[in-house]
Amino acid sequence: MSDISSDVIPSRFRVGCGGLSASLCVMFGTLSLLSVLAFHFPAYLTIPELRAGYDIALLRAGLAAIMAACGALGLYALMKGRIVPASVGLIALTFAALMGGADTPVGTVHASPFYIGVDWFVIGLLSTGIVFIALEKAAPLRPDQAVLRREWSLDLMHFFIMHLLLGFYLMITHAALTHGLSWARFDTVVTFIQSLPFIAQFLLIMLSVDLAEYAIHRWYHRGGFGWRIHAVHHSSETMDWLASSRLHLLEALFTRTASLAPIFLLGFDTAVVNSYAMFVGIHATFIHANVRFDFGWLEYFFVTPRHHHWHHADEAGAHNTNFAVHFSFIDRMFGTLYMPQNAWPALYGVSDGEPAPDYIAHLAYPFFPNWAGKRVKA
Repeated sequence: MSDISSDVIPSRFRVGCGGLSASLCVMFGTLSLLSVLAFHFPAYLTIPELRAGYDIALLRAGLAAIMAACGALGLYALMKGRIVPASVGLIALTFAALMGGADTPVGTVHASPFYIGVDWFVIGLLSTGIVFIALEKAAPLRPDQAVLRREWSLDLMHFFIMHLLLGFYLMITHAALTHGLSWARFDTVVTFIQSLPFIAQFLLIMLSVDLAEYAIHRWYHRGGFGWRIHAVHHSSETMDWLASSRLHLLEALFTRTASLAPIFLLGFDTAVVNSYAMFVGIHATFIHANVRFDFGWLEYFFVTPRHHHWHHADEAGAHNTNFAVHFSFIDRMFGTLYMPQNAWPALYGVSDGEPAPDYIAHLAYPFFPNWAGKRVKA
């Protein structure tokens, strides 16, 4: 396995060659087209809980800016000879413009039995990407690690699919919990929980979800089918903000169900649940990020990037450790904490039994590990 510190910027992405501009053109063109489609078909391409709070004027201004940037980047990439990717981005931009662009009228909003989160993907990629790329450049763990590092497009595909399927996962988990656990939900418990102050509810939701996810996380690491699902996440040899999205679809479903179960049973206030949902998305990305921060004594209580990086380490002593997602004292309590003092892992991934770096192979690996193949180690 190669040391990720050698993952320097590929020649096609060096300053002045047009490669980065071409890639951004493709991304912005795709986001523009998806955004216009979401304007046309909000009932099917946006998440109801999110669209209720949208500022349409602000969204239009953002879309106009993205489309302008796409055009400028595409023309520059064409001048630098990046014909194919620049053309793809500009074609997507053209279709977005022909369909209405930033002036696209909002389509009819009505109740739909099925929807996908195109809006969540667009907002998530822009906001999360911009914030964490800037953070990784400001305080990098490995300064020579490229933003568009090896396998970034594979993880972007995971990011894309996960965000699109958010609405589907919410419907499935809500139905499963409502029909399967309603008998264990008691009004007296819900009333008591909701009578607690906001901060008390927030800490309790963190703790209850962490205990549930700790349990299923340990099950993943026991081997067999559970590990083959989870091995997809561990197959990344590079840690950064985008690596957090590398998940098998079944792991996402199982983990979301496990984490939502205590939320459903305890009946936290809606404002607490919404705040936690925002927090957990940011925190999960942060602990995978290519950042170096010294949290001192806080590491004895909370999961930090260093704590979770050791969970992903392919080094002696680090295997099957650090299962907690919020509170590191849970690992200490159950004897699974591993954090050498003032040290970070040098290698990530798993030595064997991991799927090849291909999205279809990732989906197939839990069921057909031999057919899906394995990564060729450097």
